[in-house]
Amino acid sequence: MAARRGVAPVIVQVALLIGLLGPLLILAGALGTKMGLMDWKTGFGVLTVGWAPKAAMVGCATGLAALVLAFTDFRRLGVMALVALVVPAATLGMFWKFRATAQALPPIHDVATDWREPLGFSRGIMAERAGAPNPVEADPRVPADSRGEWAGMRVAEINARTCPGAKPAKGNLSPDRVAEVLEANGVQVKGRAPWRVEGTAESFWFGFKDDVVVRIRPEATDVRSISRVGRSDIGANCRRVTKIVEALNGAS
Repeated sequence: MAARRGVAPVIVQVALLIGLLGPLLILAGALGTKMGLMDWKTGFGVLTVGWAPKAAMVGCATGLAALVLAFTDFRRLGVMALVALVVPAATLGMFWKFRATAQALPPIHDVATDWREPLGFSRGIMAERAGAPNPVEADPRVPADSRGEWAGMRVAEINARTCPGAKPAKGNLSPDRVAEVLEANGVQVKGRAPWRVEGTAESFWFGFKDDVVVRIRPEATDVRSISRVGRSDIGANCRRVTKIVEALNGAS
């Protein structure tokens, strides 16, 4: 029993370090990608989606063992052992929720309010997108190798089915007011004209960039938001377009 009491603190401390590894990998991937220290495939694809869940699974096992050993001296080791178990369990739960959300949503990264006359971007934005995996297309389709019912489907059809808020806003709006709405929704405005305002939104974590363009006409105002990387945006562009349309309809 004395030997067990002696080794328990060491095992609990090791378990705590292992339990913290998953969140640390996510943090390293997010900050490393945003700061340009690594590309998004490494920061998000390898460190965050690849290694972090595996580290969390190992952390759950070692955390459970630590909790059992902590009962030899629970007053001193109990809190540490609980943290060693709860942190990786919460990390793993976050990944399960993320995966469930991703599987429930269509694998798209492009949302627009008008696909009959697709919105385009200026040469400046297109130059910034040079080399980005996701092209700006007039009639994009989900890749044929995607899962289930979405494979090969037109994005226009998917928008109509899954993003009811992606409808044209009222027309005859001031470009200055449109720019205010974009900035209020996290879009850095990079260009404006009487008929168009455009800019780029950057996510807090990882620094993923989505380009947004608003086309102003007397009869209606249309919006398009498209990610530069990633097959699926997990609904981000739909939420953004919906909020922008709602704000534009409320604008004077």
